[in-house]
This record gives sequence, structure tokens and C-alpha cells, in this order.
Amino acid sequence: MIMIEKIETICFALFILCTIPSLCFAQYLTNAVHKTSAATERVNDLYCYSCETMEDGLNCADFSVGNYNFSHMIKKCKADEFVCMVKRFSYTMSNENVTTSPKMWSLERKCAVNCEPGCFSIGERTKLYACTSCCEKSLCNTGTGDSPKHVPSKNINLFFISCLLYQNTCLLFNFSKLFIFR
Repeated sequence: MIMIEKIETICFALFILCTIPSLCFAQYLTNAVHKTSAATERVNDLYCYSCETMEDGLNCADFSVGNYNFSHMIKKCKADEFVCMVKRFSYTMSNENVTTSPKMWSLERKCAVNCEPGCFSIGERTKLYACTSCCEKSLCNTGTGDSPKHVPSKNINLFFISCLLYQNTCLLFNFSKLFIFR
């Protein structure tokens, strides 16, 4: 019985050690980007296509047209824009039996400071999709905005995950002792 009490105490201590620091230090976590002097001095010679289908029409959507001149859509990126991006908005409609194929609503090509590739969707019968693709070479944003179905998160907090593992271990131990020691 004393062994079980010691394990419960250790589990509780691990829970406190994992929970309190993350709450205390949350105020210090920001989205600010610190750049060294070498990164600040980096010369940006990136060019991206810049257009929107809402303003520039379907020529912005389809870069496979061989006889169209896209040179007026080329833009020099600003000093802090190191990524070319394509963002596509599309939708599908469905009823009990049929779902339509995706129809593009809008597409945008531009330079960007930050870019998170991937897709997300909202809705039930009318489903809206927002997909983003990113690239880092000049004039690379010629695609249709398709992105991988699953993009692993870059912001995984390993400390938080390890705390959850400890908590789950303690919960499983407490649950298992109900059946083993009776």
C-alpha cells in the first residue's frame, strides 16, 4: 500500500512540474522572430507572380496557357518577403447521394513573409476549401495552390507532450490498480 501511495505522489509531482511551468512561462512565448545581423543583411532577390483571379481574371488561375504573356504579373518581393505563395479557395456542394467536383472560387499568387502549406475545409453540404502552397525560388508560384493532404506541424511543444504522457501513465496506473490489487 505504501508503494502505491509513493507512485501516486510521484505522479502528482510530475503533473505539477509539467503544468505550472507551462502556465508561468506562457507570457514569454511570442510570435516574434529574432533575426541576427547576418539574416538582416540578407539581400532579397526573389521575384514572384502576383495576381488575383477576382481582379485579373482566369489568366491568373491557369499558367499552362502557352500563348499568354505573364510578365506584367511579375513582382519584386519586399525585403522581408522570402516566400512565393499560391492560395486557392474552392468549394463543393453535396446532397444525400452526390458531391460535386471542387470548383475554384478564387486564386491568389503573391510574395509572402510567412507561408503555411496545407489545406483546411469547413462546412457540411456546401464545403469550402482553402489551400496554400509555398516555394522559395523566383517565379516558382505557378501551381494551382494544391498542397499535401497532411503537413506535419512545426510547432510541436515536446515539453507539453511529455507532460501528457506522464499524466496518462499515472492515470493508467491508477486505473489498473483497481483490477490488479483487488
